[in-house]
Amino acid sequence: MAYLDEKSFKKHISSKKFNNIYVIFGDEKYLVKFYTKELVTAVAGKEPSEFAFHQFSSDADIQSIADAIGAVPFMADYNCVLVTDMDLNKLSKEQYDSFMDVLSSVPLSTVVIFSFTALSQKDKASDKSDSDDKKKRSRFKPFCTAVDKMGMGAVAEINMRSATALEHQLSTWADKVGKKLSLPVASRIIYYCGTDLSALRLELDKVCAYAGESDEITLEMVEATVIKKLEAKVFDMVDNVIYGNTDKAYTQLYQLFAQREEVRDILRILGFAYVDLYRARVTVTSGGIMKDTADFFKYGNRSWVLNKAPKKAEKLSTNALRESLDAIVSLSAKLNSTTMNEEAALEKLIADLMLIAKRELDYA
Repeated sequence: MAYLDEKSFKKHISSKKFNNIYVIFGDEKYLVKFYTKELVTAVAGKEPSEFAFHQFSSDADIQSIADAIGAVPFMADYNCVLVTDMDLNKLSKEQYDSFMDVLSSVPLSTVVIFSFTALSQKDKASDKSDSDDKKKRSRFKPFCTAVDKMGMGAVAEINMRSATALEHQLSTWADKVGKKLSLPVASRIIYYCGTDLSALRLELDKVCAYAGESDEITLEMVEATVIKKLEAKVFDMVDNVIYGNTDKAYTQLYQLFAQREEVRDILRILGFAYVDLYRARVTVTSGGIMKDTADFFKYGNRSWVLNKAPKKAEKLSTNALRESLDAIVSLSAKLNSTTMNEEAALEKLIADLMLIAKRELDYA
């Protein structure tokens, strides 16, 4: 049986046909917490009985969890056990095997929920690790497989939503507090903050508070309040380089220096931006499909960045993009092999990229 995705898991919770064991995890921590709460509420009610609801944190004693699983529900339909961020790797082999035996015979009146919000990519996929690390990180995936194969078990993997879905989510949140948020303005918030829902919710709350009595959230309000990630700042700078806005580009660069951003981090993201433009340019000129390019290069939830690139890429020829990438790679190599004034070197690179952009008439 395949893992449940967000849509399937939401439908499953609504059906109220509960399994006895659940594992909930995924890249989107906000949604993992949200659906964990939704499942607990569906099973145990909005105000769970202290006699039929047992909650454990990552450092809980394994025997205490086992005892709670075996408890009989009192004044409730189900005995609900919630275990958050259990560290399976800390258990000895004997403890792990014994606990799996407990799970294989969970009473029909008990629902056990394992919610993981602190998993790293290494925790979820250790097959590429060296042998020592693999031993330390090998339990999560087998644990999910074992639960999934149990006739009474289900595993839900809740990952990040697409950019379009995030835009609609932000608009819905704004609507609930009496504010109108258009999808283009929602898209700008995502562009500045990334796709993490917790961060997006925090920034949206700030914008709504800043909006005051205004019924609509405008782009100017977003610009005034939202904290931009370094990626968004560099991408904005690239836009100004491409469109020939010299003063704005340098102002943004100097602001990054003033904020003590690392030159190498700026250069790395600058490279990503031009790679996105190059891939978009080649896709369009070859008659390809942007989604296929995004899938091939594993953009995942960053595919929205690639979707915005074609319009910008129109300003530069394929040759100009290649020349720009050569300049970026050249500086990166020099930074790794030569001692220099890194800020001055990056400033010169921006000047070179602007000259390349302005020479486009020569390529026409």
